[in-house]
Amino acid sequence: GQEQFVQLNTTMPPFDDVRAREALALATPLQNYRDLIGLGIARGADQMFIPESDFYNAAVTQQGDDPVAAAALAAEYCADVPVGCSGGRIDVEFQFSAAGVVGARQADILDEGWGAAFNVNFDELAQDQHIVQTVLGQYQATLWRAFGSLEPATTRHTLMCRTIGEGISLNATRFCSEERDALILDAQAQLDKAARVADWQYIVQDMNDAYTHIFLVHTIWDNAFSESVRGVCDRTSPDGVPLRCVVNGVSWFDSVWLND
Repeated sequence: GQEQFVQLNTTMPPFDDVRAREALALATPLQNYRDLIGLGIARGADQMFIPESDFYNAAVTQQGDDPVAAAALAAEYCADVPVGCSGGRIDVEFQFSAAGVVGARQADILDEGWGAAFNVNFDELAQDQHIVQTVLGQYQATLWRAFGSLEPATTRHTLMCRTIGEGISLNATRFCSEERDALILDAQAQLDKAARVADWQYIVQDMNDAYTHIFLVHTIWDNAFSESVRGVCDRTSPDGVPLRCVVNGVSWFDSVWLND
């Protein structure tokens, strides 16, 4: 699966200020979102790794469900940046992909919590437009889904300074941390797994401290096939070990065949 989260553009006000990012995290109604959208099936997410992963950092917990603290931070921000506020709350646009009733309900639930500290304007877009505007940095806050890979280095492009462009940016938060980059590169160079784990656990803590991602739920992917569909998971390594056939909802289909 993957992790679903609210992603923040750190180069655009108000989220170029860590106080606004932290305030949005604190105001996020995590429990309501997980109960009403997760429906008791999707697990809550605190970071880019699930607890079963060797890289999981048990010390990191996603902040949320604290509207009083969120309002206090928003008031502090608005005192310094009044042009970005109305009625003592921070003005912000939340962009999300059009997904019918579910997408609208997700936005409504989040707004119910965010309203303690933010005035939220919704921007619901077709998915292709939503993706384009996100990678171009034409957003403030957006609902996004990523990570979930068995090897975290494969998603390093979403976190590093060198993937931030003036136009297209694979690091969609556009947050640059040279210290984080050094940890990612060190993890790639490590032959000792314990050292790699330590590096990625520091990275998870750094992400949490930066308030660039507000993790919501662990997305569950499912592929359903008729009994006549064969060969989806028939891949093996050269020494005969079965290979994982599905990662983040993607399967091998070049060897699929039908049994009539």
